[in-house]
Amino acid sequence: MLKQILNKFLILNDVQAALVIQENGEIIESMKSGIQIREDLQDAIATIMLDSKKTAAQFGNTALSMVFVEFSDYFLILGPVMEEFYLVVIAKNTANIGQITYEMKKNQDAIVSLL
Repeated sequence: MLKQILNKFLILNDVQAALVIQENGEIIESMKSGIQIREDLQDAIATIMLDSKKTAAQFGNTALSMVFVEFSDYFLILGPVMEEFYLVVIAKNTANIGQITYEMKKNQDAIVSLL
């Protein structure tokens, strides 16, 4: 069931991967197209998640809603779906960011129900 939800992201133009990952870097489920998720990338994503939570704490424990990281050819968007679990989408820089974030918010409850 979780794979079906993640697959909704892969049908969006230029999305390369969608995954649900725990704070510790463990991938719960993933769907990929044309990209490999190596262990060092998992570690980097976990670091981004933890550092983002620490940064949110500096703003008075404001709830973290989304993190966007852009690279030369790709970008990564991550958003919490529930405590310690995040939805991560990796896409080429030509992908529609608004469409991706809309789908992330739209599918959050369905993902939570499956965790």
